[in-house]
Amino acid sequence: MWRNLPNKKYFLTFIVLALLSGIAIYVIVVEVLHKQEEARKLELNRANELAAQEFKEALNTYATLITGIKTFIELSDSIPSQQAIKTFLYHQLDDLSQEPPFSVSYIDTNHIIKYDFTKEDIPKIDFRGKSMRDIIGKLGIKRMDSLMQSSAFYVSNPTNLVEGRVGLPLGFGVLDSTGRSLGYITSVAEFKPIMDGVYDHINSKDFVYKFKCKDGGYFDRTRSYNNQEIYTTQQDVEYYKNFDIPEEAFIQTTLPYYNKTFIIGTAFKAQKKYELGLLITAVFWYIMVLAFLFFVISQLYLYKHKNVIIARQKEQLTELIATKNKFFSIIAHDLRNPLSSVVNFLDILKSEGVDSQSNKEILKALGESSKNSLSLLDNLLKWSKVQTGTIKYDPTPIDFLKIVKDQIRVQKFAADKKQIKIVIESSFNGRITADRNMIATVIRNLLSNAIKFSNLEGVIVIEISKQEGQIMLSIEDSGIGIPEAYIDKLFDVTQVTTQIGTANEKGSGLGLILCKQFLETNGGKLLIESIEGEGTITTVILPQ
Repeated sequence: MWRNLPNKKYFLTFIVLALLSGIAIYVIVVEVLHKQEEARKLELNRANELAAQEFKEALNTYATLITGIKTFIELSDSIPSQQAIKTFLYHQLDDLSQEPPFSVSYIDTNHIIKYDFTKEDIPKIDFRGKSMRDIIGKLGIKRMDSLMQSSAFYVSNPTNLVEGRVGLPLGFGVLDSTGRSLGYITSVAEFKPIMDGVYDHINSKDFVYKFKCKDGGYFDRTRSYNNQEIYTTQQDVEYYKNFDIPEEAFIQTTLPYYNKTFIIGTAFKAQKKYELGLLITAVFWYIMVLAFLFFVISQLYLYKHKNVIIARQKEQLTELIATKNKFFSIIAHDLRNPLSSVVNFLDILKSEGVDSQSNKEILKALGESSKNSLSLLDNLLKWSKVQTGTIKYDPTPIDFLKIVKDQIRVQKFAADKKQIKIVIESSFNGRITADRNMIATVIRNLLSNAIKFSNLEGVIVIEISKQEGQIMLSIEDSGIGIPEAYIDKLFDVTQVTTQIGTANEKGSGLGLILCKQFLETNGGKLLIESIEGEGTITTVILPQ
């Protein structure tokens, strides 16, 4: 029922404006969040770039240190002694801001560690005189033999050293002037001083860093997670798995380093949360906008409400007056004339008797007049019930074809009188759900009209079919048709569009109006096509 309320458009206007306002505020909030997200990404990218830069510089400084040792050895006639390399190393460290390597080792071509010194005395660590075969196995020896034949730097995966220390091995083969291998020099730098540059120069309070080798495992400042033997149980407090951060939250930078590739990832320690203040502000402004819209629309509604009520009352009054005028017009004209004829015919019969041929004609006319009056009164009664809302809609499954045939039998006398042939063509023989009495009234009125306006010896074709889930009933005659000026007035109760039939039959003009209202009550509709002088097609469309 709310669809008929006068304030429907105001309600819909409020809803539309409220939705548009909500969308606008949502777009603004999304834009603000988008800007915040862009700023956050920019900050994260910058942090990752700086961390990668610090990490790369530390690695390059370490490579510079080992490059100096390599050059010192290549300039010597033979492998320098441990003391000579150690002296050169510490002399070079004076010019570099670099921690000394954890260890420097020389392995001869027989895979024997000739010397191995560390930057500090560490108990139980002395590999001098040991064979690398016992440490790295046959596969390791095979790889070392190939490395000894090249003077290029070779970087191994980070390895666990002693408690709390992880190292980066960097080595090269030593060749004489003829290209013959003299052995292998390897240096192991602690990763902690290399990685400390990242934590010292970047805000580690907000960011977490993830270090890994592209072909190996993860590592931090105290441990390498590469399935090697673990010498350490101590874990870096900044190890990324100590924080509950999803993998996709990290952005990564790839750093090539000789034969190795390192990857450094950066993520925020605290994942982004929606700004409560922004949410509260958005809700507050949305409520304010809704309040303003409600105030404006309600004032507009109150301003126009009286005019709407007056216009509606005027419309209802016009309809009531038109209905009253139509009602009295029917009673005064269409119903008075047949009743007057009945009275006149009865007076003649009283004075002349019923035996003469003329009186027989009078009796015949009297019967016709009575039937017309009865049909008029039937339509008038049903129409008045529709107007007052007292008629009851009672849908039930009905045999549609049977009802059509029943109404043909009802109209047979009228059709035979004008020698009209009624033909049924039906491709549908089923049931529909509708009000039996209403549908019967519709068919009776439409068929009566077709007979009324058909010429003598005419043909009326009734076609029943089912199309796209709907039942179609068309009644086609080849009678006098409907004047074009009447077509648009057929369903207007305020307009009189009655026509005289081909045998001077009369009507009230209520039949088609009643048919249209009954069909709409049953969810259907009525279509009329007519050409004056050629005939009329009335089509009933009903849901099955």
